[in-house]
Amino acid sequence: MKILFLTPYIPYPPSFGGSVRIYHLARSLSRRHEVSILSYSEDGGLGDPSGLETFCRKVILVPRKVGEKRMRQLASLTSRRSFQLTSHYSAKMQEAIEKAVRDLDVDVIVVEFSQMAGFHFPSGIPLIIDQHNVEFDLLRRMAKRNRLSFRKIFNLLEAAKFKREELKCLGRADLVMVTSERDERLLKSLIPGLPTVVVTNGVDTDYFKRPQTERARHTAVFVGATHYFPNEDGVLFFIKDIFPEIRRKIPDFHFTIVGGNPPPSILEYVSDNVTVTGFVDDVRPYMWEGSVFVVPLRMGGGTRFKVVEALAAGTPVVSTSLGAEGIPVTDEREVFLADTPEDFAKAVIRALNEPSKADEMINSGLSFVREHFDWKVVGKTMENALISLLTR
Repeated sequence: MKILFLTPYIPYPPSFGGSVRIYHLARSLSRRHEVSILSYSEDGGLGDPSGLETFCRKVILVPRKVGEKRMRQLASLTSRRSFQLTSHYSAKMQEAIEKAVRDLDVDVIVVEFSQMAGFHFPSGIPLIIDQHNVEFDLLRRMAKRNRLSFRKIFNLLEAAKFKREELKCLGRADLVMVTSERDERLLKSLIPGLPTVVVTNGVDTDYFKRPQTERARHTAVFVGATHYFPNEDGVLFFIKDIFPEIRRKIPDFHFTIVGGNPPPSILEYVSDNVTVTGFVDDVRPYMWEGSVFVVPLRMGGGTRFKVVEALAAGTPVVSTSLGAEGIPVTDEREVFLADTPEDFAKAVIRALNEPSKADEMINSGLSFVREHFDWKVVGKTMENALISLLTR
């Protein structure tokens, strides 16, 4: 197969959720098929196309200027079209799509994110949309958590506008990839008969394999970009509502927050017991050294890479039910699940104070991710779906 991936950013290095998924799926398919990537590139962006050129037939970049995001968001308030869709459209990218399809003799187009699905795609070539999240539903969930502010109003309006656009785009696809059964059920309830396949998020289990290193004592770790609002909200929930309860029982308890671009709302809590690293080249040492990995999320969509990565790293995991949504884990077998501040604090304390239970869960978690979430397994699921689509 000759496969063209259409992406909103250069998915290398694979340092955050979307880029990790795109990179590993494309690389997995490239072992038996010709893969090309057509992507936006932004002024001052962090993407490095050289990491894709090692396995791609062709990497095509369309430059764009990001501009002032807040001003464009304000302008979108008076428009019938969503910021989600208009901010990802450009005439240059439309031209690039048409040229790439023609020059590369493409068999199938894989569109990463529904925000990138607003272009005109050639008829006769199967179109797949990789739905990392159900985006309008994510916006709606975020708005529920926002205090009354510009952000809340914006997200409510965007959710309403983009729901109409997103469902229209998905209805044009020959196949929609979703990351969880929950997202699949939601979309099928809104678009009866929608052709879907669940292709979960995955993990490179060899890359995250834990070396023989000592764990830090009484340390919880969170990994994620905290400028992303669901992560910011989750970290603040942990610091304000859970952290004090744990410290009452374990005074030397420490919380390490790993991820780029931490906002002021997070940085103001830096202290002897709270570390904010900012961007790091490699998150694995922090995951390996942590006594427990926490996922205190209260909103989001799709499935969380951080959960399966922590399991692959051999670190005990405490997560909210929503943080582990889309991952068929069982409470107290692979992870601790807790949704109230009191229950979350108790679960963290158990993970710290009951090493035999923690070790038992670590072994269960490792077996679980190797069987279901290794990128080799996930990539094969996607490959089979594409082959089935093209041989109908």
